[in-house]
Amino acid sequence: MTYLSKYCLVPLYSRTLLKRAVEKINLLEYSSCMLSSVIIAYYLQQFSQPVRLPHRVDQSPRHIQSVHPRGNLTVAAESSGAATVPPGAQRVEMMRLRMTAGCSGDITINTISVQRRGLGANADIASIYAVHRGKRISRARPVSRKDGSVDLNVRNFKLPACEAEDILVLVNFSPTASAAGEHRFQLRGVEAAGSTVRIEQHIAAPNAARRTSGRAVGQIDVDYLNLTRKVRFGRKQTLSRFTLKADKKDDHLLRAITFTNNGSATKSDLKNLYIGFRNRRISTLVPQLNGDTARIEFDPPFLLRKNQKLKFGLHADVNASRSRTIQFVIEEEGDLEATPAVGR
Repeated sequence: MTYLSKYCLVPLYSRTLLKRAVEKINLLEYSSCMLSSVIIAYYLQQFSQPVRLPHRVDQSPRHIQSVHPRGNLTVAAESSGAATVPPGAQRVEMMRLRMTAGCSGDITINTISVQRRGLGANADIASIYAVHRGKRISRARPVSRKDGSVDLNVRNFKLPACEAEDILVLVNFSPTASAAGEHRFQLRGVEAAGSTVRIEQHIAAPNAARRTSGRAVGQIDVDYLNLTRKVRFGRKQTLSRFTLKADKKDDHLLRAITFTNNGSATKSDLKNLYIGFRNRRISTLVPQLNGDTARIEFDPPFLLRKNQKLKFGLHADVNASRSRTIQFVIEEEGDLEATPAVGR
């Protein structure tokens, strides 16, 4: 008798031999099946399944800010090059600060510390202040310390994570600034609400400075007038009346005015602010206040001739109740942006 297997033909001599033979054959079949399974699994693993990329950490700004709330700040400080400016010049750029925030969180700038250098006198600088996108973000300060150091306290300026912005350090020169005075500014430090700050200084040249020379430029005086009627709820209300008077030295091109509200009205209370002259709008339309200020540009630049005195008005749509107060002023000299009109 023989036992027929799918692997081989085995002669049978006894029941015992048959039983042992069957056990061996079953073992061979089991081993063969296990080996086949391993080969198939290896094939599926290496050739059939899609390739899995290694896990990558989420580097989006939103994720980083949620995990690492504290930020880092890099400041590249570039001093302005050599140039000649007349006494009385306004909004003269002395330094450009390129501020870059790390991706670990927004950066709040609190203080920018600078120091005047050069052969000129500190008194030649009437005031110094910081400006972002044309808007003043610090109070104007004189250079009152003997070593020429000034701390500019920045108001409501936050740099978003992973972004970079330029901040300009501007000065107003005194009309009585000494001839041939030399002035340049150097960054001493930036205080940014506990963030780590790294400063990179870039000086145009060792002797680069702003030199005062020539006759003093003309000045413009501002005077405030009483309102002819109370401010009420409604469109195109008059918030402020004022005059601008040029001295006898120069014609001026008025380019922009930054108004500051010392009252309690907010951006939701005042909409569509503009400057009016003789019952017509002569400026861009500003949708709302930015904090407590509004920078309004003349469109086109407005010519104010020497010895001329003109009346203007600040107007807006008023949505405020009577409990809100309105008191707009031109807070600093540099908030009136004007340049001498040359060749007219």
